[in-house]
Amino acid sequence: MLVSDDYAPAHLLSAMSHALLDGGKRFRPLIFVMMVSREDCLDASIDIGCAVEMVHTASLILDDLPCMDDAELRREKPTTHRAFGQATAILAAISLLTLGIRVLSTVNGVTDTSRARMAAILSHAVGHTGLAAGQEIDLRGVSGTSLDVEQKNWLKTGRLFAAMAEMASTLSSRPIHQQTALTEFAFHLGSAFQALDDLVDAIAATSALGKDVGKDTDRDTMVTKSGEAATRRTYIDYLHAANLALPRCGVEEEPIRFMLRSIHKMVPTVGRERAAKQPIEG
Repeated sequence: MLVSDDYAPAHLLSAMSHALLDGGKRFRPLIFVMMVSREDCLDASIDIGCAVEMVHTASLILDDLPCMDDAELRREKPTTHRAFGQATAILAAISLLTLGIRVLSTVNGVTDTSRARMAAILSHAVGHTGLAAGQEIDLRGVSGTSLDVEQKNWLKTGRLFAAMAEMASTLSSRPIHQQTALTEFAFHLGSAFQALDDLVDAIAATSALGKDVGKDTDRDTMVTKSGEAATRRTYIDYLHAANLALPRCGVEEEPIRFMLRSIHKMVPTVGRERAAKQPIEG
């Protein structure tokens, strides 16, 4: 999808490819395809999953910049600004964000109405009331509001998962009760992801994750506010709740459960003390 008949600078394309294609677990596009769970929508769901990954990768490039987290490592290689310079990294992030929206808005086999609806959903999730808002609050805080850590985390991470669920329901024309269940699943999964991210930043080694850790020690996170044990419990509870919502979503459950188990194994110590009492298989 990075190849085009139109001219594009080789250095910029290399930066985009470096961030998007080399490394990464691809949880979001894989889970999106599984959430759609319709054979006749497979090609469209793969393209839309790729669009979601482009948008997510754009956010990672920006998150790693010196003016934000000043990270050196992402997906087991130098961050994009370290490898290509800050200016090209910013341009690569803009390019991936806009390319993702373009892919979504031109995907084949989908009605014009559905394409427009999904483009609106995704752009809303990453804008000034979604992911960008969560990042701004993470960097500077917001005085005079009642936002807590979990609400900030929802903006940073959960909103994109919720958008994926809404887009999956739009693409697959799900009945209302399944749409509601899929939204519930996405809420719990996105919340689990951010709790896990807060936890691994505090306790994991860089070599185990392939990215910098310890970047959030001076920010409001679940760990700094509630401690490691409470964050572990929160992560396990959300992951378990996501599993409980699955049977009502109208999806093939086992592939998603397998994916959730793989997430759970990312950090062997997370939730170990409760795993036997509250298994993530649901």
